[in-house]
Amino acid sequence: MSAVAPVAEQSVSHRTLEVVTVSPARLAEQEMYRWMLWFGLPTLVAALCMGALFATDQGWFIAPAIVAVIADITVLVWLAMTSDTNSH
Repeated sequence: MSAVAPVAEQSVSHRTLEVVTVSPARLAEQEMYRWMLWFGLPTLVAALCMGALFATDQGWFIAPAIVAVIADITVLVWLAMTSDTNSH
């Protein structure tokens, strides 16, 4: 706008708010990473403990492996219950 422009040429700008939605592909990607993190970590711990058990022949490595498997089952139930598959 010019400082010398007539009043009729000047317009008042109105700011509008828009709701920005996340794309379905982005939601699916977030859900995939959530499952990989929460379900994958106990599985990885169990696998590492079992590998250490076979490699070192130390029997106490079975305990954290069993705990990790039980935790993994619990996490699987939680993930299945909290997954939003019908939102889009």
